[in-house]
Amino acid sequence: MTGPAVDPVGPVGPVDPVGPVGPVAIDLRAVEARLAAAGIASERVAVGPDAVVVVSSYGGRVYGPFFAEGEAENWLPDAFADDDAFGALVDSGDWNVGGDRVWIGPEIAYMIRDRSDYWGSYEMPPSLDPGRHDLGRTGDRVTLSRVAELEAFTEPTGLVRADLTLVVRPAAHPLRHLRGASAGGPGGAPLVDAVEYGGYVTEVRLGITSDGAHEAESWMLDQVRAGGTAFVAAVPDTQVTDYYEPVGELLAEVPGGVAVSLTGADRFKIGFAAPHVTGRVGYVRAVGDPADDRAVLFVRGSHSDPSAEYSEEPDPSPGVRGDSLHLYDDDGGLGGFAEIEARGTPVLGPRPEAVTDRFASWWFRGRTDDVARVAQHLLGVPATTVAQAARGAAPRLLGPSAASSTATTTPSPTPTPEPLPRGTT
Repeated sequence: MTGPAVDPVGPVGPVDPVGPVGPVAIDLRAVEARLAAAGIASERVAVGPDAVVVVSSYGGRVYGPFFAEGEAENWLPDAFADDDAFGALVDSGDWNVGGDRVWIGPEIAYMIRDRSDYWGSYEMPPSLDPGRHDLGRTGDRVTLSRVAELEAFTEPTGLVRADLTLVVRPAAHPLRHLRGASAGGPGGAPLVDAVEYGGYVTEVRLGITSDGAHEAESWMLDQVRAGGTAFVAAVPDTQVTDYYEPVGELLAEVPGGVAVSLTGADRFKIGFAAPHVTGRVGYVRAVGDPADDRAVLFVRGSHSDPSAEYSEEPDPSPGVRGDSLHLYDDDGGLGGFAEIEARGTPVLGPRPEAVTDRFASWWFRGRTDDVARVAQHLLGVPATTVAQAARGAAPRLLGPSAASSTATTTPSPTPTPEPLPRGTT
């Protein structure tokens, strides 16, 4: 889940200087120009033979990768297309600036004042996002650090200080050591040479100080462009929990895991039980002219620990927890994106030892069949299934429907609230 939209507002109400909300192709030069014009410190990091990411001090974001200085592969708001619009977005203090970010969970504790009024009481702590980041660089490693002052609204209530340090660095190609026929690409060339690659690791160090037994965990979220299919590497009959409206037929079980359509037009958030997932989730979508039959694949790797006390809970279901991965799909109200979410190691106050988690982000572009074979290596889902999804097959055509569950036998989703006027929260 992501928080409510905050539009730039003036004395006369909301301002929408860039037209309709939706995905916009923003290239590397545009992103760096917007950040520079707004006075935001940033660093460019090479993460592949012809791929870079941009690390921004505003919100601690990672944008990209950008292949051949083209458009960002993850989602950015339309405001990046214009200096004035982007400046207004930043001046508003809005968190919704796209890219890959780290929050601190559980959301139900630190962002929801009243779980019986989830949407009406959502509040983003400004020290968490956008926060104030110190940015530094040593070689190809960029470091971001911030302190977030949080208030817990679930028991035990009270104040929590969270110290976050992020290190972003390049990641070696995950398939570079494969041998044999399965690692071959077109014409016998290695598969690693058949697709474009850009990858990075985000190391997250989290320490908390509080006056009670407060729970906290790092929470890695990448906003991705909608219109593709997520694949969660998982066991058969995976436990999936609805947090908002039911995901329904947008989810199906497939060999090797679960497939979920991320449309950017259907709001849902689902969680995957830690014992049932490997910690890897992929997202594939078609790119370019359909006649070219090309796709992009994003795979996030994290550690899913079944013994860990992952503490996120649906608002109507106290005690329903234990999900290490989440997927969020927006209904268009926040921009029409989707999110790939992974949880770090939970810590328990008042003064626990700090923990460090590593989240891998691997991106691949190329012919659909080649990209699908990469997905099979990393996710365990058959390449034919991934290729079908990239070419537009709905999850229900890839495998049987998989029922999600909440605290009760029959899911009782949170009622859909009436849409709020733009510019309100």
